[in-house]
Amino acid sequence: MRFPHLGRRFACMPPSPTRRTVLAGIGSMTTLAAGAATVLADGQQDDDARTGTEGENDGNGTDTESENSGNGTDTEGENGAALRVAHMSPNAPNVDVYVEDRKVVGDLAFRSVTDYLDLEPGTYQVMVTAAGAPEAVVFDESVTLESEDYTAVARGELNCDKTEFTVQVLEDQNGTVDDETARVRVFHAAPDAPAVDVTVNDGARTVFDGVERFTSGGYVEVPASDYEVEVRPDTEDEDGSVVFETPLTLEGGTVYTVFAAGYLMPDDAAADEPFDLVAALDRAAPPRGDGDGTQSAIATRGN
Repeated sequence: MRFPHLGRRFACMPPSPTRRTVLAGIGSMTTLAAGAATVLADGQQDDDARTGTEGENDGNGTDTESENSGNGTDTEGENGAALRVAHMSPNAPNVDVYVEDRKVVGDLAFRSVTDYLDLEPGTYQVMVTAAGAPEAVVFDESVTLESEDYTAVARGELNCDKTEFTVQVLEDQNGTVDDETARVRVFHAAPDAPAVDVTVNDGARTVFDGVERFTSGGYVEVPASDYEVEVRPDTEDEDGSVVFETPLTLEGGTVYTVFAAGYLMPDDAAADEPFDLVAALDRAAPPRGDGDGTQSAIATRGN
């Protein structure tokens, strides 16, 4: 899919010899990209609050894929559908999202996730355009939603054949989680990264093994705690060299999606957007005590 009117900034650049060398030898890398995972806060994207969706499929952007491991006890969609949008395409501009020709998300930036939009189950025409430019259509497909929660992930790269931009719809699992447990999944949206293992606490536990680009590792349940998260190239023993690490707090009774987004090698990429982990809150734990019930989270489904 090519959009020459979007300009040079959004062109896909072939890997340079340097980039090929680094990726080929990623298993021996020792330099760490360190920092804190981006955790979006109550009703925000990176900057603003918007309504939206979440989703995953086999890569064609039209069919939804269930990730239900059988642990959720609630009916996530509560007899309706809910959709949010995650912008994880590092060389795409800010976007507007339309459902049945109605703009439901405006000026959504890279690394942003919207709130859920409640919809009736059914088939909807979903269109994504460059922000403020309705003629610059980058996605226009029908999406069928059941009585579930979904995330529509804008991923891939504009003007790239191998990592083509599309919208991938994931089925969320926002059922109840016990107070001492967090439910979490990872979605690999980094265009220049190989399959990865995700470990915690200096490799003490492998949480996700061999997550391929543009796929999810599915949901897992882990004890609520503070973790040091490590991203490594996929190896048989899950002991590859750490290429990114960051602290991440997972709270009990809560559901998260963590997006691996940006470029491992931004200097050789189509945009200067370095690799990061973006943690989005899918479902917050119920408020306790006499608090006001507000939660520091992005894209919360509710309780």
